[in-house]
Parts: sequence; structure tokens; C-alpha cells
Amino acid sequence: MKLRAIVISLMLLLFSFGFSAFAQNQSNVKVSCPEAAQYYAKDSINIVTFGASTVEGVNGQSFQGMLTNNFLNCYPGKVVDITNQGISGQTTGQGLLRIDKAIKDRTGFIIINMGINDAIAISNNKLKIEETEANMRLLITTSLAQKLVPILCTLQNVDDRTTPSLVAVNANIRAINAIYKRLVTEYKIYLADINAAMRRDFSLYQDNFHPNMRGYRLISYVLFDAVNKAIFDKFLQFTVTQNYPNPASTQTYIDLVLPESDKINLQIYDLMGRMVKTILNEYLNTGKHTLEINTSAMVPGVYFFKITSDSGLYNSTKKFIVVR
Repeated sequence: MKLRAIVISLMLLLFSFGFSAFAQNQSNVKVSCPEAAQYYAKDSINIVTFGASTVEGVNGQSFQGMLTNNFLNCYPGKVVDITNQGISGQTTGQGLLRIDKAIKDRTGFIIINMGINDAIAISNNKLKIEETEANMRLLITTSLAQKLVPILCTLQNVDDRTTPSLVAVNANIRAINAIYKRLVTEYKIYLADINAAMRRDFSLYQDNFHPNMRGYRLISYVLFDAVNKAIFDKFLQFTVTQNYPNPASTQTYIDLVLPESDKINLQIYDLMGRMVKTILNEYLNTGKHTLEINTSAMVPGVYFFKITSDSGLYNSTKKFIVVR
């Protein structure tokens, strides 16, 4: 009996150590950082998270802390300010009554995750889906008027496997999600497709409606990706890298980041200020571009490359060397 007790104690100790190590590994998982993080033009990332219980958090579990860590890991030196404006049980109509206060004096982004309570009310004939659409339109336009960048979330499914009444709720969720996707296109805003990420994996839930910590972690990734898409489209800093390799032999490259579309001119000059050749004179879209300079026919020496834009907003000049 004493030997058996020792064996059981050792097994419990090993299990405890293994679980602790697993939990530690989970907490140490870091999100993959997007390229946009290198060229973000602002000093802070400000996000209002607005919605009902999924936003507010349930039983001490929520996504805001994980989302904050995602940004801190990838945007070092930036201030990250994420506010929680979630109130459990609210419909989009109730959200409308407090949206002005929630976003007053705020800048940056608003994540809107709201509508499951609408789906329940629609199933109980207490609300019409047309009202949900009208309410969401007002939430979006109010956010845009405050010059926030809206990110609209699709709604996760509810667990209807053992509760027949929730089958109709999921049907309403599908209809609402279709409306939300249409509104994203209409208003040219951003979609965080939580439904597509969570699917019907109810191991990500703590009850019929709400995510558990694994579910919230997944949501934090979906939201992080959506905000980064908006940053890439709207908040990049004009950047021209030093050419590489430098010195150059037969060819060299320059990375150019444009905050908005423009006609870009890239020219090469010698030390006397004489133009050697034009490399590029065409329109480029927003984002990062890698430009190639063929130096194989250039006499070894010191040169300058000069980048200008038709708008006059962007220009940069850097020295480089050609060798053989």
C-alpha cells in the first residue's frame, strides 16, 4: 500500500508539472507579427471594443488582454490603449443608446461585436432583422463620423446540439452575418470573421454562447489580423530603405513603402549631380514595393538614387556605391 501511495504521488507530481509546463508554454505563445508593424505611422494604437457579453467578458475570461499583448509584442515602443465597452445582454438597439458616450474623444479603431442577443430576440418575435440592420448601420456611421476606423465582427454560432430552440438562433446568426458582410462592403470598412474562425468547434466554448480562453485567444488573433489590415491600408509611414546590397555589383534593391497610391519617379545621379538614368516613372499602389536597380553597366563609383512623387508628398535621396 505504501509503494502504491508513492507511485500515485509521483504520478500526480508529474501530471502537475506537465500541466504547469503546458500552461506556461501556452502563455508564452507569441503572435506572428505583420510587416505593417515595421511601418506604422502613429505613436499609439487606440481601440474601442464595443458590444455585449462576448466583448465584456464572461467568468473572468476575455480577449482584450491578449489583444493588447499581441500589439505590444509586434509594435514595441507604441502606446496600446484598448477599452472595453461591452455590456452583457444588450442588443444593437441598446448599443445605439450608448455609442456616443463610448467613443467620445476616442481616435483610432472601433471593433463592433454585437448581434447575438438580436438573433435571440428575433427568434422570440421581439425584434425584426431589418431593425438589426438599421441599428448596425447607425453604429457604423456614428463611428465613421467620429473618424474611427470600424471593424465589424461576424457572430459566432451558439451551441445548438442539445437545445433545439437555439437552432433558430443560429439561422438568424447566419442571416445577420450575411448582412454584416454586405455592410462591410457597402461602407468600405473591415471585417473580422470570427464565425469563420470558430466554425462549430464548441470545444472553444465555456457554455452555449461564450468562448472559453482558447476561444478568446482565437478571437484575439482574428481581431489582430483585421486591425493590421486596416493599418496596412491607412496608416503606413513613407519609408525608403538603403539599397541592398551596398556596395552593389550588378544589381541592387530598394524597399519603398507608400501610405497611398502615387506616381513614383526613381532616378540615378552621379557625384556631379548629372542624371545617369531613370529606373521608374509609374503609379504604385499603397503598401511595400521592392524596386530593382540594374548596375551592371554603371561605372564603379559613388551615386545617388532619388525618389520623388507626382503629388510632391514623398521624396528621398540616398547615396550608394557601385563596385566590380
